[in-house]
Amino acid sequence: MVTLGDGATASFWQSAWLDGLAPMDIYPNLFKLAWRKNRTVKEELVNHNWTRGLWRMQSVQEMACFVNLWDAVQAIQLTDQPDSIRWKWTAHGDYSAKSAYNIQFAGSHGQFISSHIWQAESEGKHKFFTWLLVQSKLLIADNLLKRQWPCEPVCQLCSQEPETADHLILSCCFAKEVWHKMSQWTLGFITMPSTDVLVADWWQNELAGLPKKQRRVKAALLMYTAWNL
Repeated sequence: MVTLGDGATASFWQSAWLDGLAPMDIYPNLFKLAWRKNRTVKEELVNHNWTRGLWRMQSVQEMACFVNLWDAVQAIQLTDQPDSIRWKWTAHGDYSAKSAYNIQFAGSHGQFISSHIWQAESEGKHKFFTWLLVQSKLLIADNLLKRQWPCEPVCQLCSQEPETADHLILSCCFAKEVWHKMSQWTLGFITMPSTDVLVADWWQNELAGLPKKQRRVKAALLMYTAWNL
């Protein structure tokens, strides 16, 4: 949010000085025609510099937008005070990377609890591997085929089923033996995966309802096992 003062900081086209919006967002067709897109409000008001390039307007709609913007520009009264720029996604008005990240998810209702991955007692590379795994983004055969990369499409552990993340980590007969050994070794702390379950659902179900300390340890064990598979 930009409140104009002397106009020496705010960009004429790209800053949100016009009723909380940037002229480039309100009048995108005019922005395309403008010659100099990075100048400040103060620079563009001199001799109506902001109109340069707009003479190439060809439609009635573009001309109507020009008239509206002209009226808005005529109402500008610059002062001796510097421009005030306020980040509207924080209470104090200062920008933060966290608020910029969080606002990208405004209105979404994702049920996956990603913190169970990042809080696990494991190394960073295993956390990142798991993050890709639960989203089916690992470069396993099915994803390689989508990219038309040459690969062996059949699981290399069992040589029976197409290689996907769900199969390789959970459903493969070799993987089931590994999980069985893990269940024995941890005295049932790690359980056998259910049949035909998706990796993301399996991950959520395995960690649901556990105290924080146990959850972090179990998440690490699941990660390391999947990593080695």
